[in-house]
Amino acid sequence: MADDGSSSPPRLATWAELDPARYPFDPVEMSVAVRALLPPPPPQPTRDDGWVGYPEASAWVASVGVLLSDRYGPWAYYWYWAPRENAQLGFVTDRIPTPTDAQTFVADSLLAWRRWLESLAERLDHILPSLDPARAGDAVEVVAAWEAAVVQLMMFAVAPVVDNDGWLGWCENTLQWFLTAAGKPPDQAQALVNDAVGGRYDHWVPLTAAEVNDVAERISRGVLSLTGTVPAGRVDNWPDTWPHGWPSWRATNTSAGAGPPPALGHHR
Repeated sequence: MADDGSSSPPRLATWAELDPARYPFDPVEMSVAVRALLPPPPPQPTRDDGWVGYPEASAWVASVGVLLSDRYGPWAYYWYWAPRENAQLGFVTDRIPTPTDAQTFVADSLLAWRRWLESLAERLDHILPSLDPARAGDAVEVVAAWEAAVVQLMMFAVAPVVDNDGWLGWCENTLQWFLTAAGKPPDQAQALVNDAVGGRYDHWVPLTAAEVNDVAERISRGVLSLTGTVPAGRVDNWPDTWPHGWPSWRATNTSAGAGPPPALGHHR
């Protein structure tokens, strides 16, 4: 093995580390390269007063990530990350492939991850120009564009997740990458996502439309408050109460309208 898995993995905190436009990729070449690069996998771990063989399996997963990221870029380190491949998230304990299946397993997993990133890139290419203040008529349009962008990306992130356990992490990651693609520094992007999403929802409970809208408002408010952008015309026709006790941050006829809405939905 080229690496024992002990080196620090990439954070993938910015879209620049994943953007397919920055990292050329040929699926045919990759499938050939995997056959030459891939070390044989260890036996699948077994449960016997703990996971026997787990360290060896984890080291193999990391070593494959190092080999692939060295060849294709940091995004490839997490070659098993495609949302539709959610069952593979537990493969260190129950999905380590056999030596016969390993090459196909790794190649298919990396390709699924790459295709998901390419789909995300297409959406970002469509969304990011709409956030340019120079293209917006006024602050109201800027706010609306940011909220629409967050909603679109959250729905994109959630759609392929095969069970309820995965949606929270995928929303957080996707929004982090989106904000860095929009020019926000990684630490600032993470703080905005943590404020809007982190610790406020149970990952095993399905996401609702009200929660998507809430996150969109929180992200947009956080981003635009940094530039002093607020809607030119505040909205006064919101009802005195909102589902889950959630008044809009735009409202002026509610006591909570000028500040952040209270936490809602599924609490930890």
